[in-house]
Amino acid sequence: MSTKAESADLIMKLYDLRREAHYAKARDWMFTFNPTSAEEYAKTMMDPEVGGYLRMVTSYWDMAATFVNQGAIDAEMFNQTAGEHMLVFAKVQAVLG
Repeated sequence: MSTKAESADLIMKLYDLRREAHYAKARDWMFTFNPTSAEEYAKTMMDPEVGGYLRMVTSYWDMAATFVNQGAIDAEMFNQTAGEHMLVFAKVQAVLG
């Protein structure tokens, strides 16, 4: 289990990654993406224009959540400082198997 200081450091590093220009474009796109079926989600995942955005955002939050689930980042601190993962989950929850 990480200390609060280690968690804070990792959270800040995750935040810095979100500010990277290409990721910022992917985040902006994700806010407009509202899949209505698993087929639409899968098709978008492979779309040459925006599929990279979807893969980038979902894999980023999958990685961040893994850090929390494995104890590298304190869960309470993470949830108090980040909320975007809930938006991403809400967008894909309906199409999950």
